[in-house]
Amino acid sequence: MLNPRIVSMIVSKTLFMGTANDNLPRVRPMRPFLDKDQNIWLISYANAEKIKEIQNNKQVELCTVSDKHDVLRIQGSLLMEEELSDAEVALVRKQIFENVPNLGDFFAGADDVNMVVCKLQIKNIIFRPMETAKKNELNFPPVD
Repeated sequence: MLNPRIVSMIVSKTLFMGTANDNLPRVRPMRPFLDKDQNIWLISYANAEKIKEIQNNKQVELCTVSDKHDVLRIQGSLLMEEELSDAEVALVRKQIFENVPNLGDFFAGADDVNMVVCKLQIKNIIFRPMETAKKNELNFPPVD
């Protein structure tokens, strides 16, 4: 089970997904869906450039920062729909469409062929709560 503070950040913040393509990093904002078993799912257009990148290299990192400056990094690999059971995909697509606000503005329904979902297999979580961070390690440029 994920720490409640981590769950709160996943469901309330925009996470930024890092991929690598031809030795060039790519970072995109994402709004993940967390199911009842705390699996992290990402939603995209099926023909998006990031889907092609993920098919070539499934290793990704999701990052965000809370309003209190806690840092969350989640590393893992993404499973594409064809790597999952049809029943699991159908169920999560339905849950995503019922629970993600405004998804109907982008997709016609849970079975829209233009929508693809990917499941994150978490390999590592790095969480740095601000209260445990050493203040002298944070370096900000002086304000003019």
